[in-house]
Amino acid sequence: MAFCEGSINVLYPSCPGPTSLEHARNYLIPILNILIYLQSCIPKLTTMLILTDYIIIVAYFLVILLVGALTGRKQEKEDFLISGRKLTSLQATATIFSSRIGAAILLTYTALVYMYGMGALWYFVGSVFGLFVFYFFGLKVKKIADKEKFYTMPDFFFFLKGKFAGYLATLITIIIMFGWVVLNFTAGAKLVSEYTPISYDLSVIIVGVIILLYLIAGGFDAVVKTDIIQTFGIFLLFVLMMYLLSTTSTKPEVIFMDLFKIPVMQLVSFFLAGFFIPMASPELWQRVYAIKDKTHFRRSIFLSSIFYIIVGFILLLIGLVIRTDIPDIEADTSLIVGFSRLLPVGLAGLSVVIIYSSVSSSADTYMFTAAASVTQDFLEKSGLTKQGNLRKTMRWSMVVLMILGISMALVLRDIVDATFFFVSLTMSLGLLVLVLWIAPKINRLSVNLSILFCLVGVIVPAIIYGISEDLVIWAFAFCIAGIVIGLVVEQIKKIASRGK
Repeated sequence: MAFCEGSINVLYPSCPGPTSLEHARNYLIPILNILIYLQSCIPKLTTMLILTDYIIIVAYFLVILLVGALTGRKQEKEDFLISGRKLTSLQATATIFSSRIGAAILLTYTALVYMYGMGALWYFVGSVFGLFVFYFFGLKVKKIADKEKFYTMPDFFFFLKGKFAGYLATLITIIIMFGWVVLNFTAGAKLVSEYTPISYDLSVIIVGVIILLYLIAGGFDAVVKTDIIQTFGIFLLFVLMMYLLSTTSTKPEVIFMDLFKIPVMQLVSFFLAGFFIPMASPELWQRVYAIKDKTHFRRSIFLSSIFYIIVGFILLLIGLVIRTDIPDIEADTSLIVGFSRLLPVGLAGLSVVIIYSSVSSSADTYMFTAAASVTQDFLEKSGLTKQGNLRKTMRWSMVVLMILGISMALVLRDIVDATFFFVSLTMSLGLLVLVLWIAPKINRLSVNLSILFCLVGVIVPAIIYGISEDLVIWAFAFCIAGIVIGLVVEQIKKIASRGK
């Protein structure tokens, strides 16, 4: 590779080089141009970051881009779409764990701890119970998916309850996944803008472009391989959190009865949201499909759940420390601000990379899952694209969704509110999935009405009353109402047909 002199284009497109890097070079050019801009910003920095910190950040960006680019070389379609359905226990554990430790856990959960103290733990308690239930449900899904060759969560609805239910599930999946993309973009941009002189708006664009480049190159396979790298980063975050807890003069007090100091409605909302999310997490379903067999599935779900519990408890302690030491800051960025003020300056750059890796490991997952649902569940099944063009169509879907995601992240900047909106949608669909597991022969009308009511039960109250923890209860109630109304209507139809 040769570097251009006096040009913003860092690499000559026609420059000869090792064959294995030619593919990667095309994806690295845009990000290296961005990094030149970052380098020009270094003299303006506050004392938070030093040149070594920026070298760490740049190195991380380059590594994940290179991994994504090289993954796309000589790649089969199944590898791009679902990693060839051959994920081992280690790969599956890393990608499940890292995809769950994103903005929703790192920033939102810490923000809830900052606002509600120990009471926020109910969200995490619900998540742990939800993962336990999903372990048994996932075995059933895995068996069906291996036989029917599922790619997305809506495939389950198409197979079990027909096209209308499948398209409704596709709609809600796209909304949920796109929402989580926006949320993680917002979190990543707040992180970059907090530690650097780069504006929030430019930070959003940088975060989005980096993720888009390696997704276009390697697809689902790139997501899995970069997740392994990002999992290593998350474990480093665990080390940093333990360092912070051991060096701070403030020692958090974990008092069991403080769990019940929040209002009952909030307690129930936190628990229900955490419990039902695994049941309707499209990205988790996709990983179940991609795992090699049931043995690897069991191991990966168990191990990722253990790591998830450990990180959640440590985050609780960190949140309590920040709540005590730094009162009156914005809850959305309490973890970011807490790290920037409580960690030594020498660790600032490392913490940026670690937190960003956690956020991006979720953002790339949600982006790929949303693009897969748009392409495979809508465009392919409706005949608007052919199976042979799936990879090309999916790449264009990623570009369009990325542009929309960046645009939304520039407008929607409240992480906690956004989280509860999309958590409510996910949770209500999770309730329906649980019902389908218990009663798979439930009539199609109940399923269709339940999904429709999920949307109504979140969007309408959000418009009328605003976004809050209460949306979870609204969504839960509307989902149940849809199921019950469907059962009643079907029963009336049966009675009417007998009378003829």
